[in-house]
Amino acid sequence: MALLALPAPAQTPPPAPIAPPAEPAPPPPPAAEPPLSPPAPPPPVAAAAPAPTPVRAVGPIPIADASPAPSDHDAVVGRIGVSAQRLDTGPVPLTLRPGLGCVADAGVSCTVTVGAFGARYWTSRNLALNGALALAAGGGSNGAASLDTYLGIGPVVGMSVLLGNWRHLAVVASPQLALVWFRPAGGDTSSTVTFDLQAALEAELHFGFIGVPALSIGILAGGAVQYESAPGVHVWTVGVIGGGSVWNALTALSLRYYL
Repeated sequence: MALLALPAPAQTPPPAPIAPPAEPAPPPPPAAEPPLSPPAPPPPVAAAAPAPTPVRAVGPIPIADASPAPSDHDAVVGRIGVSAQRLDTGPVPLTLRPGLGCVADAGVSCTVTVGAFGARYWTSRNLALNGALALAAGGGSNGAASLDTYLGIGPVVGMSVLLGNWRHLAVVASPQLALVWFRPAGGDTSSTVTFDLQAALEAELHFGFIGVPALSIGILAGGAVQYESAPGVHVWTVGVIGGGSVWNALTALSLRYYL
């Protein structure tokens, strides 16, 4: 009898080997720290807006020498100059008794010479303030007759404005007002008051050419209004001041020294 051949049993493949668990990946190395950079400079501070330019005040009218130049006048700016001069009160008669107030011929007005002692202060190169004290006194005798003793005193105020300036010479405009009170002594005469308003030009010459710029002489020329008031007498004149002759010009000079 024939034998039936049985199929061979299928071979089971061997199980695949179990792979070992994968080792964890090493952590990445730490990133290198960037080099320290210098601190950033602070932001620039915005510059302050410039202050608005102040409106310039209108100055004096320019003069011929608006650019200051070294001179004797520039050396005395800011200093006080003491002075002595004759005050021209004009040809006005005073209430002195005829023949007793001063030695004078009959019919000639009795006048006296008034001096002024004062100071000038240059506050700036172009402006000075002036102040003085007018003084007059006299008396005596004429032969056997006594003359009235009189006293005159009063303030003088004014200013000076520089018009031109050279090395040793300064030309200024010098308006001034003088009020002088006279009182004769003796008899029944009354006091007299005189007003003297002057608008004059003055030439002041400094002695810098001999090394003394603080010393100067000045001479005035211009116009004046003069008025006298006394009991029963009121006299006014309008005229010019200044030397009518060389001698008068020399006697009208003012002498000034700056301290």
